[in-house]
Amino acid sequence: MRRIAVATGAALAAGPAWGHAFEAGADAYGQFVEGVAVIVTYPGILLPVLALGLLLSLWRNGGLPRAWPVFLGGQAVGIFAASAAGPGVATAFIGLGVATAAIAALAPSIPGALALVLAGITGLGALGVALEGHGLFELPLLTHVGLIFGTNLAAALAAGLSQYALDRVQADWVRIGWRVVASWIGAILVLYFAFEVTGGVN
Repeated sequence: MRRIAVATGAALAAGPAWGHAFEAGADAYGQFVEGVAVIVTYPGILLPVLALGLLLSLWRNGGLPRAWPVFLGGQAVGIFAASAAGPGVATAFIGLGVATAAIAALAPSIPGALALVLAGITGLGALGVALEGHGLFELPLLTHVGLIFGTNLAAALAAGLSQYALDRVQADWVRIGWRVVASWIGAILVLYFAFEVTGGVN
């Protein structure tokens, strides 16, 4: 319970408002780092992507590589859709993260089509939220590259760590343990969703 409380507190302490403000005049490296930082420091983007990574590794061995083309395609669509998205896209994406984490934690197995759909929508949503409020290619190219890199890094980290553990230890408790991790992510996202809806995060 202490771990859940600490993780929840850390997630809720981070506000989204400044996370999407990009520094004008940053050099190429700074532009890239800013893009990565938006993904890895904003729980409303990071946690749903981590939930997807866990779901894909629990779905099947090598689940992320199988879903990666769809995941990347979703991100590409998200770049173009972001300029038309409203502020509500962030709350909707958190809701998607809750659903993804719940499926990862509770479903003994899922259809491949569902895994691919979730990968595509999560990729779209991550970039849509990160770029919400900005016009199409208003930001530097390297900022976009950083956003895509950060999104894929987060998914690969969650999928890779869980898949490594599942491959190394062939025991039911390992799979159950990663399902528990998914449930923690879902619980944090539920609280985050509630704060977003009520305005408590801001």
